[in-house]
Amino acid sequence: MAGIFNTIDLRRHAQLLACLLSLCFPGAASVRAQEAASDAEDETQQPIVVEPSSDPQPPTVKLAPNEPSRPWDPMEIGDFTLVDQTGAEVTRDDLLGKPWVASFIFTRCAYACPKLAGEIHELNKTVEDVDLRFVSITVDPEHDTVEKMAAFADIYEADPQRWLFLTGEKGEIYKLIRHGFKVAAWEQFGTDRLPGFEFAHSLSLVHVGEDGKVFGMYSSTDESEVLTLSRVLKGDIETPEENRPVPPQAVPEGELPEASLPPEFAKEDASALPEWAARLPTTNAMLNGLATLLLLVGFSAIKAGLPSLHKRMMLFAFGVSIAFLVSYLTYHFALRHYTGQHGKEFEGTGSIATIYYTILISHVILAAAVPVLALITIYRGLTQQWDRHKKIARVTFPIWLYVSVTGVIIYWMLYHMGPA
Repeated sequence: MAGIFNTIDLRRHAQLLACLLSLCFPGAASVRAQEAASDAEDETQQPIVVEPSSDPQPPTVKLAPNEPSRPWDPMEIGDFTLVDQTGAEVTRDDLLGKPWVASFIFTRCAYACPKLAGEIHELNKTVEDVDLRFVSITVDPEHDTVEKMAAFADIYEADPQRWLFLTGEKGEIYKLIRHGFKVAAWEQFGTDRLPGFEFAHSLSLVHVGEDGKVFGMYSSTDESEVLTLSRVLKGDIETPEENRPVPPQAVPEGELPEASLPPEFAKEDASALPEWAARLPTTNAMLNGLATLLLLVGFSAIKAGLPSLHKRMMLFAFGVSIAFLVSYLTYHFALRHYTGQHGKEFEGTGSIATIYYTILISHVILAAAVPVLALITIYRGLTQQWDRHKKIARVTFPIWLYVSVTGVIIYWMLYHMGPA
């Protein structure tokens, strides 16, 4: 496919040259443009010659954004259980008996993954007589459902008997990629996270033998390497030295170097947040919802002339809001401690992202004012400064209610609304 793109680019250059010549030298333009186009055609017809390296270097990988490159040393793919584009379960044992070529993608990808899938589509045609499988694994399993993987597979007319698109549980996928294949895959954050570029991952094609042992790694962005892989798959040549994994480093059995794990698995007992911490966002939303209910009941009580009920409801609402603040701070401390992340990124784009961040920013600013306003309002009520209490309550109540309601909305958008 890269060759096709090169041909198109050269033809476009030739056409551009023709346009320029027609403006400057009308008489000579057509002749020179034809010569340019002919040269372009001749260049694209040149065969690619793959010469063995005289000084082969072992392959290296970079497993995390701030880590140096390290030798690529996978030897065998361990057990896993994922799901393909048809919804069928796929395990390591299911792939034994045939060689397979693994790749890593995500369906939201704006450029590299479609190009990678296009390369595999062409490679599949090249080696159509070889009994093997292609296996594309998502690095974005929280978004890439079976349905999305099936739609992506349909674009490339992938036969599920020949080309699998796998998704599954995030922890298992990242352990497979980082521990089994030992290649790059991580989620982008902050200014590095742009629509269509939410993940950084390896664009390599990993050749796995029929017994699950890893034979070699080839760059999908290098046409000569893709050609080399096709020759290896056909049995024309052995795996070149520069594509083979290096002998693994000495690691005690059952242990995994910390650098081989993505950030969310890098700390002890941190394959995921502890269960109690993972539940806190839901707890926070429930506390906000309860505060909203108490505020509305308290407001209705004072309007109905029930000051005693109003007092209890507002004091309960204040206690619930304090509990929310403690829970919120605890969750973010745990998230930072166990994963190194500051918070969950909103995955939506476009207008929905604008709405989300507008709500979030206003929520954060007003939330900082609620404790101060609430304390002053409560103090004036308890000390029976009724006029001053009513005056500040007219400011405190709508702000407090807005913060409680938007807390629930933000939780729903962040954790339960799919990416736009």
